[in-house]
Amino acid sequence: MRQIALKYGIIGGIVIALPMFIIIPNIDSIGFEKGVTILFTTMIFSFLAVYLGIGANRKKLGRGNIGFRSAFITGILITVIISTFYVASSLLLFYKITPDFLDKYSTFSLNQMKANHPTQGQINEYIKNYEESKKQGSFIIAAMMFMKPLTFGLFFTLSSSLILRKKEFTPRLN
Repeated sequence: MRQIALKYGIIGGIVIALPMFIIIPNIDSIGFEKGVTILFTTMIFSFLAVYLGIGANRKKLGRGNIGFRSAFITGILITVIISTFYVASSLLLFYKITPDFLDKYSTFSLNQMKANHPTQGQINEYIKNYEESKKQGSFIIAAMMFMKPLTFGLFFTLSSSLILRKKEFTPRLN
């Protein structure tokens, strides 16, 4: 089970991380809206590895059968690996490769917010929250980043575990 989880977790991790290394450094030419859409879509595609990994576990180790518990554990392991790739890639990109990205993204978000005609208090609160988040430690930032793909992964794990569970019951011998 661990080898299957590792294999599909790495595949999903590459699917989630590779587009980030292409899009984020080139975000000025791609545009934020298109870039966010592409990255969000690749995040969803990366979690298809959870479904495929659970299916592979059922086929190879379970001989066509897998219980919910085993499927769920396999899915969570794959999800944690994919989420780790996401966080590591994000931290590397945001703090080493393109350190000005977060400021650009904050400006983009603020401009979108202003298009909805918020009050000055809402704008000031957004700016205050952004400035406070910049002061947080890297561990807290990484933990908050980890939550985003983890929620997708949990959804894919639960749904895949329910869809793929299959137990063959053997008759009792009295």
